Amino acid sequence: MAGAFIAGVGMTKAIASHKQTRSELELCREAAWSALEHAGTNPSSVEAVVVGHIDGLNGTNVGGRQVATQLLFGNVPVFVVSCGGQTGASLPFVASQLVRSGDYASVLCLGPPTFDGIVNFQKTIDMITAGISPDLGLGAVHIGSIFGAAYIQKHGLNSEIFAHVASKARRHALRNHLAQIREPLTFEQIMATPVISETLTLGMVCPVSSSAVALLVTTEERAKRLNNPLVEIRAINTKTDSASEGTRTDMSHFGGLRDLAQEIYRKSEITDPRNQLDVIEVFTPYAPFELMHCEALGLCEEGKGIELLLSGATSAEGDLPVNVSGGALCSNAGVAAELAPFGYVALQLMGQGIGWQIKGARRGLAHSMGSSLFMGHALGLLELKGELST
Repeated sequence: MAGAFIAGVGMTKAIASHKQTRSELELCREAAWSALEHAGTNPSSVEAVVVGHIDGLNGTNVGGRQVATQLLFGNVPVFVVSCGGQTGASLPFVASQLVRSGDYASVLCLGPPTFDGIVNFQKTIDMITAGISPDLGLGAVHIGSIFGAAYIQKHGLNSEIFAHVASKARRHALRNHLAQIREPLTFEQIMATPVISETLTLGMVCPVSSSAVALLVTTEERAKRLNNPLVEIRAINTKTDSASEGTRTDMSHFGGLRDLAQEIYRKSEITDPRNQLDVIEVFTPYAPFELMHCEALGLCEEGKGIELLLSGATSAEGDLPVNVSGGALCSNAGVAAELAPFGYVALQLMGQGIGWQIKGARRGLAHSMGSSLFMGHALGLLELKGELST
């Protein structure tokens, strides 16, 4: 099976959804054309489009196809992906499979904003989660808090550790001109923000953002004719945990991600992720998730994620930087934000990192997640092929 390469990345600046003055179509057009310009190609080279729209939040098929056709790519196949909150995480997997199949040499992967135009996002979330926990009336923040509470209870910690995660994210986002939140907050300042759910203060929770992200995924032969260093999607897959809290008896870790990481490492010949990886972007709408992700990815033992962070290893200046973009804690536009980790890692490996450039980065992990109880994960191992031009 042929390889798949990220040849171009396009992202729009994230702003608060209620302040957005541009339409979904305008944002998608900017991201798409930016990805093509970054790759050094034009719309006529695109052979298929993969676009994500979520049932319940968007008009799925009609909306997705309308966005794709209005980008002026001509009469090309449009694949609309809708798998709940995991939609954005699934986009690069679908695009890479279309390229690897040999059916398409150039696929545009498009993540639109999710929250624009929704009158009451919380009511929408309540409707979605009602089937899972009808007696609890869970909202998005409450679900994040459940994981945080389980984590600190299991490991005998306290919620103050999450403020360290959020403070690092804010510091990293300062140098990312695309991030929505670029206000530095110290550990003490984050702890002083209002409590919005047990274990989480406002400073430990993502904003509701508006932005769009696009990736151009091509064959190696096509990528060689374009502008950028070759970044291969060496391995990528998705995995889903149970959506029922009744069958997920331990919410202190992401078992699905742990199993998925082992599969990706095996396919990529990674035997020591702590020392063989150079940069990681994980989807972290809530501060507890970064610690849990690092543990699930095998970077440290369970319960030791905070020790890894406090050692400085996962900072931009550390030996294994995590979320140098600031991550979803500083920008979360739904489908777009779930696709963004793949774009940020690709740019790092190309030597074109936004804000912070990790010197000598050749191999990185891009992770995303979503859906009910954050049951769905996508993980990709991206690798620079050949040498960077000087």
